[in-house]
Amino acid sequence: MRTRRSALGCSSSRSVSGAVTLVTLAALHTVTAAYVLADTTDNPQRMWDPEKGSILGQGVPAFGLENVTVTNQTAQLGSTAFLHCQVRNMADKQSPFVFHQVSWIRRRDYHILTSGLHTYSRDERFGVVRPEDADDWALQIKFVQKRDEGAYECQVSTKTGRYGYLVNLKVVVPEAVISGSSERHVQSGSTISLLCIIEGSLTPPQFIFWYHNNKMINYDQSRGGITVTMDHHDLTTSRLTINNASLKDSGNYSCSASNIKPSSVNVFVSEGDKTAAIQRLGSGSLSVTTSACGTWASLLLCVQLFLLCVTHLLLSNGT
Repeated sequence: MRTRRSALGCSSSRSVSGAVTLVTLAALHTVTAAYVLADTTDNPQRMWDPEKGSILGQGVPAFGLENVTVTNQTAQLGSTAFLHCQVRNMADKQSPFVFHQVSWIRRRDYHILTSGLHTYSRDERFGVVRPEDADDWALQIKFVQKRDEGAYECQVSTKTGRYGYLVNLKVVVPEAVISGSSERHVQSGSTISLLCIIEGSLTPPQFIFWYHNNKMINYDQSRGGITVTMDHHDLTTSRLTINNASLKDSGNYSCSASNIKPSSVNVFVSEGDKTAAIQRLGSGSLSVTTSACGTWASLLLCVQLFLLCVTHLLLSNGT
């Protein structure tokens, strides 16, 4: 009898325990659902819906499953490029605590550069930037090089398909151009004036440097008479002015700036106007030659007269 009562007591205890467990699970489910629903407004990324999910680029509308949207972006050599990819509804609707990873892939060699917040590249210039609770997963490329040109894909794979957002990156290399011919001829004592123009620059350089035979002369105080001025209007320009040029100022002059292709010219400084001197020398030679020719003609005439006189005397004596 005691054994039967003990068994009934254990059964009652198990029933009560099971009921408590069910109540606890129900409460937990209610709290979890309430948390997710409450979080929908504050952070929509936790509510992933494969049918409504989207990957957005700046100014690019949402696109459907398995489609790839393509956009173009330009960066300047040596700058830092940010390839933006906005991803919303990151959480799985059926599994709210399961989140999908956003990956950046370089299409040239299909190398996975980043996945989530982790970087999988030995090149430390690559990384992912995502502000806390933001929709933007930006691929960061520091010190952009010409070899970085090409397509990069922002990709999110889900159990129902794949989302892709393709960015074609173009790298521009600004160029310095010295206006005028590649050779300049100036006289000693005159002024050398060279104008350098920066073309194709997305971000104007703060400084432009001038070099004479590979030596920077922007701040050369030893020679004196050198001035450099800059202008940042429609185009960035720099003018080099050298007063009272001398033979030592002859040589190669170049202008350049950071991450900009340089330009150069050759300057030749001569003493006075040698062309006029040569012309004067040639004119004098011609005068001397003319005078000499006149003297020889007179001498020849004299000789002819002398021979005529001698001939006349011989004929007279003979008769």
